Amino acid sequence: MCSPFYSSDANAGEAGQFERHLTKGILFLDQKEYPKAAEELEAAIKDKPEDLLANLYLGIAFCNTGKEQEGEKLLKKALKLDPGSARANYELGLLYYRRGLNEEAKDFFESAQGAGPGTELSELAGRHIKEIDSRKPKVRNWEASITTGIQYDSNVILEPSDGPAAEGITNKTDWRAIVYLEGKYAFTVRENLSIAPTYSFYQSMQRKLDDFNVQQHLPGVYIDFSPVKNIIFRAHYTFEYTTVDYRTYLLSHSIQPVMTISEGKGFYTQFRYRYQWRNFRDTKLFPTNTERNGFNTLLGVTQYIKLHSAVLVNLGYAYDKDMTEKDYWHYNGNAGELGVRADFGRGWAADFTGLYYCKNYKGQYPGAGKSRRDITHTYSTNLTKTINTRWDITAGWMSELNSSNIKEFDYDRQIVSLMVRFKL
Repeated sequence: MCSPFYSSDANAGEAGQFERHLTKGILFLDQKEYPKAAEELEAAIKDKPEDLLANLYLGIAFCNTGKEQEGEKLLKKALKLDPGSARANYELGLLYYRRGLNEEAKDFFESAQGAGPGTELSELAGRHIKEIDSRKPKVRNWEASITTGIQYDSNVILEPSDGPAAEGITNKTDWRAIVYLEGKYAFTVRENLSIAPTYSFYQSMQRKLDDFNVQQHLPGVYIDFSPVKNIIFRAHYTFEYTTVDYRTYLLSHSIQPVMTISEGKGFYTQFRYRYQWRNFRDTKLFPTNTERNGFNTLLGVTQYIKLHSAVLVNLGYAYDKDMTEKDYWHYNGNAGELGVRADFGRGWAADFTGLYYCKNYKGQYPGAGKSRRDITHTYSTNLTKTINTRWDITAGWMSELNSSNIKEFDYDRQIVSLMVRFKL
């Protein structure tokens, strides 16, 4: 027959055993004998898996014996058991500091300061914060880059996104060289307000179809304002001057306010509106170009989701409306987009994008006896290798299929590109 005192004696023995392992483990930690500390603390945590101190000190021991991932899990568990633990916050800050994740480290160091003001731990955390701040590179007011490369186009089309005229669909293949320049200079008005003039230049040079050489100038300015930490407002104005075969093709003015809201942990939402006034010019290739004069308005929302530290997904929807001189160019458009960006490390990154765009035109297209309806599917992927802070190389592929109820506007297109960018 079992003694009625057996259970309580056993529990007392287990408690004593736990305390011995915990005490010896902490002692070995103080002596920086981390393997011995880990051995004792692993024995302690077997007896009490949810004990705050056992998780905290074993996490510290693991972080100092090369088992950083296991140590990180235990430190986060300790922080979950006691969100106000200054030591758990400090040790996590130290772990991320060693990894070079300075912003994450700073957050934990600041929490450690808040949890234990006036203590030695708070002083140590403050020193690390100063060190992190001193490491921050000086922000340049200006940015500039030049991109150049080649593209193979299976169906040279001029500005398909603007609803090309049927005569703008060549059904001809060609190679072209690309040069693209962009730059900006930001003026900081105050900490949460900046103004930046911008300019970009684009030039395409077709190998055979030089009538389709495009040159584009885009001067503009944007204003960034952040009223609170997680919200940024941007107002962007752009003037566009585009030539085709070095003859004026389009003049336009665009105003685009954008609001970005950060929800934390890599999640953020972007709302945008755009008003664009466009003045087309008739050319030899496009003798009725001025029929598309008018304005376009757009409303859009995009949600960005961080699935992993190296994977960012975006889901977007936009509605736009084109008001033109001729109603058969007037349309209502609905677009949905899915994008994925993956960072493979060592300078390798890839982008994948899928776009669905439906346009319903208002008036009957001349000679067709019906209103036009287009559905465009676009798929693209880019693989980028960043060589250093100045150079990167991108190989890209794009497939575009436009299905229209007016046969003349049906087309499909494949573009393969190889581009090199240099940042000044």
